[in-house]
Amino acid sequence: MRYPGPVPTNALDNPLVLPMLGLLVETPRHQYALLRELRTRYPFLNPKTSTVYTLVGTLTRNGLVEPDGEGDPRPVRLTEAGLADFRERIERQLRDADPNLDSRFLIALAYLGALPPARAVTLLRDRAERVGGQRRELSATLDNADLPEMQMIEAHFLVSRLRHDADWLARTAARIERGDLVPPR
Repeated sequence: MRYPGPVPTNALDNPLVLPMLGLLVETPRHQYALLRELRTRYPFLNPKTSTVYTLVGTLTRNGLVEPDGEGDPRPVRLTEAGLADFRERIERQLRDADPNLDSRFLIALAYLGALPPARAVTLLRDRAERVGGQRRELSATLDNADLPEMQMIEAHFLVSRLRHDADWLARTAARIERGDLVPPR
């Protein structure tokens, strides 16, 4: 899945920012190590060398990362402000990004374990309810359309997908709440 839509005008809106911050939560890294890991974990984002190097500079200027130790290239690490921004991005993208059209939702989901469990449960349940509402609205439209299924096959597909997504989100929230699904240390 590629990032749809126009190129962001603010560098901090780039879809690579969240996974870069997430990788720096794990360990300090230099730009090339970030690039290599992004290409391994998120090839669908198609990270470019110049973009990663530019974003590291932007993150540094905005106080989200800072140099860590010595070396050439010099690694960077996440700051406290960077960690707060990382968590806020996870919440915003889980809440607002379209899971069907925007890779940002998937990336935020990858870092769900960075949030306190109760907050993750709330976000997932809220999102499940919204997705369920979308499914109910579309189902009502189909019921009122009085058209053969083949004429609205794409809407039937979307209803099925929305049902699946809402169920998965609710089940995942319940698993976190029960303690069956815990983040890695």
